[in-house]
Amino acid sequence: MIYQPNKSSLDARPVPGWYADAKLGIFIHWGLYSIPAFAEKPDGDFSSFMNDLSAMKDTRGSAPYTEWYLNALRVPGSRTAQYHAERYGEDFSYFDFRDQFEANAALVDFDEWADLSEDAGARYVVMVTRHLDGYPLWPTKVRNPHMPDTYRSRRDLVGDMTTAVHARGLKMGLYYAGGSDWTFTTRPVRTMTDLMQGQALGEEYAHYAAAQWHELIANYDPSVLWNDMGWPAEHNPHEIFAAYYDAVDDGVVNDRWTQLKLPATRIGRYLYLRFTGLALRFMTTLGKNLPEPKQKNHYDIETHEYEQPASAGYSTWELTRGLGNSFGYNAQETAADLLSGAELVHLLADVVAKGGNLLINVGPDGEGRIPDIQQQPLRELGRWLDVNGEAIYGTRPWSTKTTQTVDGKPIRFTQRDGTLYIIVLAGELGSSLVIRDMTVPAGSHATLLGMATELDWTQQGERVSFTLPAGIANQPAHVVAMGSS
Repeated sequence: MIYQPNKSSLDARPVPGWYADAKLGIFIHWGLYSIPAFAEKPDGDFSSFMNDLSAMKDTRGSAPYTEWYLNALRVPGSRTAQYHAERYGEDFSYFDFRDQFEANAALVDFDEWADLSEDAGARYVVMVTRHLDGYPLWPTKVRNPHMPDTYRSRRDLVGDMTTAVHARGLKMGLYYAGGSDWTFTTRPVRTMTDLMQGQALGEEYAHYAAAQWHELIANYDPSVLWNDMGWPAEHNPHEIFAAYYDAVDDGVVNDRWTQLKLPATRIGRYLYLRFTGLALRFMTTLGKNLPEPKQKNHYDIETHEYEQPASAGYSTWELTRGLGNSFGYNAQETAADLLSGAELVHLLADVVAKGGNLLINVGPDGEGRIPDIQQQPLRELGRWLDVNGEAIYGTRPWSTKTTQTVDGKPIRFTQRDGTLYIIVLAGELGSSLVIRDMTVPAGSHATLLGMATELDWTQQGERVSFTLPAGIANQPAHVVAMGSS
């Protein structure tokens, strides 16, 4: 064993360089929840939902995520429960979606999913292997003590997607909802204290989740362990990390392994949760949010969902989000609810300029097809990267990360091998470009990516002015590359 199952041993291992160079990954959420494909369209996004949970407001299960369908269905009178009764009948269980899902899964062509990932310009893919509904997308041999043995995919969906991704030279990562499993509890999540109780499932669940992670590592050699919802307090996750790093040289681990240990006695747990709920309500009246628990375990990647960090305090981080407000496919969403191609390009440039990776999600529909309204912005991103990818892949942040032109066009900066990339987040450019708060060495040469013509430029105080050629193609963003040769 190279690594010991403790934080100090694991922290000494450097983060593999491929991850910081990759910049763009595709997240895939597909499961039983993709059949009903329903979630209430929110007024806000994930942060609004989490704020309501933290404020101890009764969310009635109304998460913006379709992958939380089972949870919302368990809340009597919820909009999801009403929809389900109207569409499928009250006697139709969530677990009855399995037959239709399995029939559709047998026909899915994972080459199409992998092709889209490659066409979008992604360098890695992360696939959900088991979400909170507890349904494994591979023929696991680890038995769920609360479900029949048939409650797992017959087809090895994880294995087939891994094969398709690797065939295109991309890295493959795996997601697993390690902190909770709704087949081990019937309590729906309506408030933050419900969520906490759902993350305290005991020794039986801890053994189950650890065994499944080990099985996934042994079967698929994933380049990313993407855990979610925390980790059982009864198991040391460093044991998983040590075995993983010994098996996968280029592997990386995200930071969602926070462990919550509730009091052992029923009265102790009641008092703890009661006090926590009162404290959360009080903090809300003061306009304060619940501080995130400090991560005491090892990790490689700091993960942020929908909202970027105010300042990236960790050397390796990512932003993950759906194209819309859900990760799983939501049939209620239209193209207007999703990021456009230009917005996706701008988001990637902004994240990369600040030192992060973007893990953007696709949600195939119940038949395993990725809807055109999701494909379109991803393909537009890929076409932009075909021309401008050298300003993204393998780059690092410049000393100045953001500024703007004198006429208000946003600017982002990246650098690589002595070349500075100036990314103008605007579709149309005029005959000149004047950038604020920027100083570059005299004698630098400038070109517009996609055009061979060298640009004339001048330094005027802390502004740099470029003279632009005619005939610049309209695209979501434009990149000026500056170097000494």
